[in-house]
Amino acid sequence: MKKCLCALVLAISALSLSAETHLSGELRQTTFDATGNPYIVDKDISVASGKQLVIKEGCVFLFNGFTGLNVLGDLSVEGSDQRPVIFTTVNDNDFNPKSQQLPNPFDWNGIIIAKESGSIHLQNFQLRYSVYGIKSQNPVMTLQNGVFRQNGQFHFTMDDKIQYVQDNIPYSYNISSSGDKSGTAEVPVKKKSGKKGLSNNTRNIIRYTSLGVGVVGIALGTVFAIGANNKYNQLKTASDTTWNTINKQWQNDYNLIAPFYIIGGLGLAGFTLTFFF
Repeated sequence: MKKCLCALVLAISALSLSAETHLSGELRQTTFDATGNPYIVDKDISVASGKQLVIKEGCVFLFNGFTGLNVLGDLSVEGSDQRPVIFTTVNDNDFNPKSQQLPNPFDWNGIIIAKESGSIHLQNFQLRYSVYGIKSQNPVMTLQNGVFRQNGQFHFTMDDKIQYVQDNIPYSYNISSSGDKSGTAEVPVKKKSGKKGLSNNTRNIIRYTSLGVGVVGIALGTVFAIGANNKYNQLKTASDTTWNTINKQWQNDYNLIAPFYIIGGLGLAGFTLTFFF
């Protein structure tokens, strides 16, 4: 009998560990806690006008592609230092071991907060691999100790203005030095970090500029290499009257091969380095 009870307990424990909650459409549940983890967002979810959503510490939200959270009502995200609330892609294998592909920026849309929304406060949370991060039209919202990571276009915008937010560095908005909420001024509070990194937007600019330089440099180097080879073959059969002209063209093409290959190599090296900073 005891063996049967032990087996039953183990089975229930295994089921609870593998549990997941699927979400889509307007959220009717007013409070989410970690017992429903992970919350898989299959289609856009929303908080309707006049409704309130409370997300407790330790909750993990995994968003499928082209989905996001749209807020027209009240939102309270109540993470803690030890158990932050997570908003990330379903491909994020830090929180979804079953994922078969790596997470990337632009994997999901982000959190969109409407101008007519109510009380908005998010504390101790992480938001990763989205398009917009948090895109808000509500100037009296507050953020406290939010950590943003590899969001595609930007981490946080207010009234379509991009706010200065760095990857993996806790960020606060509309929080006074004493920790009280303030709805009148923007007071970003960023904790010091021993490691400084590039902002996501700066990294993307450097990354894709370097890639463009690299591709163009290699392509032009190849074009001049082919041209030099063709001119060299023409020299073998050139007449005395055309030999000097073809020889000058061959030398011009030949002298441009190495510089363009070097430029291309430096561009591709710069592109690669942006993944480490």
